[in-house]
Amino acid sequence: MQFDRDEAVKKLKKKLSDKRFVHSIGVEYTAACLAMTYGYDVEKARIAGLLHDNAKCFTEEEKLKKAKKFGISINSSEYANPDLLHGKLGAYYAKEKFGIKDQEILDSIIYHTTGRPKMTLLDKIIYVADYIEPNRKMLDELPAIRKEAFTDLDKCVLHILRNTLEYLWTRDYAIDELTQETYDYYSKAE
Repeated sequence: MQFDRDEAVKKLKKKLSDKRFVHSIGVEYTAACLAMTYGYDVEKARIAGLLHDNAKCFTEEEKLKKAKKFGISINSSEYANPDLLHGKLGAYYAKEKFGIKDQEILDSIIYHTTGRPKMTLLDKIIYVADYIEPNRKMLDELPAIRKEAFTDLDKCVLHILRNTLEYLWTRDYAIDELTQETYDYYSKAE
């Protein structure tokens, strides 16, 4: 099945809040810009960016219930913070409801929140695009991170990981093991 962007946009517009829909379009176009910058397939980046949050609309209880129903593994961090499941559920829905068969696109959706060691170029593009897209709330370091995104993607990924972990530590939120592993991996590579 060929990906039909117009149909996907219609489905997402019905499914997501207005704010989440605008964010998804922003990530789609930011991912395309990053793909052009780094010589990656623009269409694949756009699809992954557009669909990355397609399961964000469910409540935490629904996310847990759906993950169990679809046989999606749930780690301790995801039990503590079921919103983290939206990546795994998003990949499931991208495949089942939007016809995406490309594993690289599906993986970038799974890992767009946590990252993972040895991220692919598409993983990094979606991870960064999700953080820097134009509709994001302005954070202190966001202008510098946005500039970094187009000059040194690995440095940018590490910067975002560091900011994410600091944010979670200061609020005493559960930290997904994969986010910590990803930070450790990229900080050693620096």
